[in-house]
Amino acid sequence: MSNSISRKLGRMAQQAHLIAVGHIFNAPWKSREERRATRYKATRSAALRYLRRYAPAIRALKPEPMDTTPEPERAFTIWYQGEEQAPPLVKACFRSMRRHLKQELVVLDEKTLFDWISLPDYIVEKWRKGLIPHTQFSDICRVELLYRHGGLWFDATDYVTAPVPQYIMDQNFFVFMGGNKIRGSYAFIQSCFIRGRKADPVLGIWQGANFAYWKEENSKINYFIHHLLLLLSTQVNETAAREFAKMPKVDQDPTHALWGEHCADTYDKATFERLTADSFFQKTNYKDSRLKNVQPGSIAEHILNS
Repeated sequence: MSNSISRKLGRMAQQAHLIAVGHIFNAPWKSREERRATRYKATRSAALRYLRRYAPAIRALKPEPMDTTPEPERAFTIWYQGEEQAPPLVKACFRSMRRHLKQELVVLDEKTLFDWISLPDYIVEKWRKGLIPHTQFSDICRVELLYRHGGLWFDATDYVTAPVPQYIMDQNFFVFMGGNKIRGSYAFIQSCFIRGRKADPVLGIWQGANFAYWKEENSKINYFIHHLLLLLSTQVNETAAREFAKMPKVDQDPTHALWGEHCADTYDKATFERLTADSFFQKTNYKDSRLKNVQPGSIAEHILNS
């Protein structure tokens, strides 16, 4: 059986599993939360079932030898069109990073990105053809940036309220775990913030898993393909499992405490500080429809003007 036919049948099986377990046999008498939990579990299970075809390649991965000369600690982020073309909320997030981070902020765009990274031609070509969406390409780039240079990754929509805690800076590798918000229960980890040291083996194996997948595939099987490839790596690659086990396990939920439920609330300093106290950044959303009519005096307005 050819690889293309095998992948097609595998995707059909993935969808059949998700439909059967996540929908048809998802008991209607259960609560909404229970049904959602079952659906998310089925989503992860179906995706991993398909991804296991790449397990042998991922199991054999060893990070490539590279120059480990230390570099200055930097914080990286990307806005493809350039910082000046970013929407107001993203610009506010960049200002917050410069205000609170001790590290230099490097804002990359489509032109400057390749001054910092080196990717296989097939990855770049599939991205330029639209086969790898911007989001998944950004996932690949953030791991590449940290593996080659070390430092911090922040999504362009991370609103920073404090310096990165020292316990995170002390880690060779750190991501927040999925938690229960924003489909985190099946995404495994959050990747809008990553701490990684140059040549860290988890980063190298994670990137190798990305390359193995996209060398064969022309589309994502799941929005969180990047996250699930790390999960698979920790399951089948001995080095990734050992090094990932050393990482403190902290849920992402406090990083989503502010925007989703409270951005339209009236701004009050004490309330704002309470909502942001448990994390050094808050994830925002520049596509949020509420930004079309920002209420005067709201938390959203405060963020936009800060």
